[in-house]
Amino acid sequence: MSHIAFIGECMIELSGSKPDAIFGAAQLGFAGDTLNAATYMARTSRLLADENAQHTNDVSANMASYITALGTDPYSNAMLRAWQQDGIGTDLVRKIDGALPGLYAIQTDTHGERSFSYWRENAAAKLMLRDGHDDKIRNAFAQLDGIYLSGITLAILSESDRTKMINLVADFAHKGGKVYFDTNHRPRLWSDSKTAIAAYDAIAPLCHTVLPTFDDDAALFGDASPTHTAKRWLDAGALEVIVKSGGDPTIFATKDGDTGSITPPVITKIVDTTSAGDSFNGAFLGAKSHGKTTPQSIVIAQQVAGLVIGRHGALVDISDITLA
Repeated sequence: MSHIAFIGECMIELSGSKPDAIFGAAQLGFAGDTLNAATYMARTSRLLADENAQHTNDVSANMASYITALGTDPYSNAMLRAWQQDGIGTDLVRKIDGALPGLYAIQTDTHGERSFSYWRENAAAKLMLRDGHDDKIRNAFAQLDGIYLSGITLAILSESDRTKMINLVADFAHKGGKVYFDTNHRPRLWSDSKTAIAAYDAIAPLCHTVLPTFDDDAALFGDASPTHTAKRWLDAGALEVIVKSGGDPTIFATKDGDTGSITPPVITKIVDTTSAGDSFNGAFLGAKSHGKTTPQSIVIAQQVAGLVIGRHGALVDISDITLA
């Protein structure tokens, strides 16, 4: 059983029900890139465990935990209950009296492409390492097989807390833990590109697997192709890179020289692309934790992501999917 802790921020989500509509009926939920990935790892693991149970007596799902900070308000408490019901561990969630989660709203156009508006300046998640909680996290890392974080995880932290986070990750990696990272670069969260690149360069040699989206990395680093993106991360020290490119082939490459590309299925109904990459990452890790090969895990991840973008919101039910 693999136990991976996902580190980052979960926010309250407002998503409209009609394309191009700003006001009117909206659905209240929650999401955040690393929380989305944790959720889809847990849900994919559950599906694969159910599938394996037809042939074995093993019905246990691999474990995902979440590391963040929340308030003690009704919204924060409801998030915790929902994560626990999904099988996500919450022991490392810091609770802060008087704090609140951030908020964001999604607007989707008629093609399912989305844009976001954020209210997160005073979000509790920014304080996840304060007041000694970093020591609690460091101690808990000894029980983990892997940790997952993103560029957003690093971006929301203060400069000193970002350094703490990178040091925590380095300590974990140097003790043999697997580090999974998605650039998921959001320029508005960083003071400048130079600061973001420095943080990513510090993380790269600690990573077992990097799962970037080509468009994000191309905009920041000037990559000419997904193959260029993979090579750059490998040259920086990562052991394995999986580059997502929407409807174009997903490519993979390893330090040992293994490479390949897998074309995703054609999706004819795109409703909301929110969480496309996050669901891919979580499903990939869920599949890998069940012993699937990298190509097999990519196929499963593409299936899950394809289902997710055909439904509204970041977190959708995938229990009706039959995995390859």
